[in-house]
Amino acid sequence: MHIFSKGSAFDCAVTIAIGAVLASVTLWQKPTLLEGAVTTGMLFTLQFVVGNLRKRVPGVTRLVDTRRPLLMDGTEVLCDNLRRANVTEADLRAKLREANVTRWSQVRAIVMELTGDVSVLHAPPDAPPIDKSLLAGGGTGPDRESG
Repeated sequence: MHIFSKGSAFDCAVTIAIGAVLASVTLWQKPTLLEGAVTTGMLFTLQFVVGNLRKRVPGVTRLVDTRRPLLMDGTEVLCDNLRRANVTEADLRAKLREANVTRWSQVRAIVMELTGDVSVLHAPPDAPPIDKSLLAGGGTGPDRESG
């Protein structure tokens, strides 16, 4: 089920809330098993409703999800965004190695995804520039956050 897979910050919050409800039900007599089941059902319903609203209503995603910071724009490391995403430059270099990047000039962009994954977009230095629409809004604004 989607709620227990990698997801948005909202999905994570719902998962933690479900864990808290289940822990309360199993460790104490209050709340009762029935109250815990009802609460868990309500959390699943909330997650389902918000998930569908995210697909159908523009703007809901911005309200519910965290922003996707651009960590690198070409060869420029965006240090402020690294700090906001709690990513070190060592982490960044590790992600570049995982993506088989062998030269800084190959990097087109690095984005922290909603799931917490880091996407490395790279190409040979002589390749055309990246289509900015792939960043879903990245490269805009003073801190160049996408989303």
